[in-house]
Amino acid sequence: MVQKEIILPDAEIATDSKDICVLIIGESARSANFSLYGYERNTNPLMTADGVTALKARASHTNTIGAVKALLQHTPSRTLYEVLPNYLSRNGVDVVWRSSNWGTPPLHIEKRFSKSALKKLYPEVDDSFDGILFHALEEQIAESQSDKIFIGIHTYTSHGPEYYSNTPDSFKVFVPECTTVEMANAKYEELINAYDNTVVYTDYLVHSVIEMLQREFPDRRSCVIFISDHGESLGEGGLYMHGVPMATAPAEQLDIPFIVWQGADGRELKRLDSVGHYHIFHSVMDFLDMRSDFYNEEFSIFE
Repeated sequence: MVQKEIILPDAEIATDSKDICVLIIGESARSANFSLYGYERNTNPLMTADGVTALKARASHTNTIGAVKALLQHTPSRTLYEVLPNYLSRNGVDVVWRSSNWGTPPLHIEKRFSKSALKKLYPEVDDSFDGILFHALEEQIAESQSDKIFIGIHTYTSHGPEYYSNTPDSFKVFVPECTTVEMANAKYEELINAYDNTVVYTDYLVHSVIEMLQREFPDRRSCVIFISDHGESLGEGGLYMHGVPMATAPAEQLDIPFIVWQGADGRELKRLDSVGHYHIFHSVMDFLDMRSDFYNEEFSIFE
């Protein structure tokens, strides 16, 4: 039986400022391999130059279905509440959702695009990689008649075991790469090279949104949040990929990047020791100046 979502109380939008919030959900990205979190390899040169803030974060689940549900809900619960894109759309926000992944709760929005749908719209664009998810975003923003815009992008970039297949040749900074699906038989250095290249590509994709917002919409208040669904094991303790039960899951599968960029008129960020998936709903509401009975200021990353 399909679970019916519980509708949340309506929201009030307190301002008529023209705001853009972009949420990018990473796949299997662990913070240990992001130079923004102290990794010795420079896997995040572009976001570092963009002046992003990297928050310490922990995943709520080690599988995509559970993690994405948590990311898009306002509170921890087995119950399916109205998820963020549906809620924003119902309350007057222009919502765009683009995905090359799966595991998203049912979405009831008009502007929802899979990779194949985007390929039909932009046949000239290579759809082999996640770059197509970021193509022509400025056009959809410019066409919007709404003061508040939310864009959700659900990527696949760091999903194994074929990490090498997720990155274009121009982003293969670390070589040679592992090209076998039998990860336990791979050379460790080559496996790490292949994975690190997905992080380099992720760095570029997030930067491309930041650069576009700065170039095309300098007068609009804008925010980009990148957060992963869960981390990834790369042979530590004999484990690979993800999905270990939470009670015994290693840090590699739990410690995830939570990266924030804001434009010139951005809000002050709180000094938080740790954040997680359930900070997303309330932080997006806060940034878009939305309030409702269930809004919890403690779960906003903004002052």
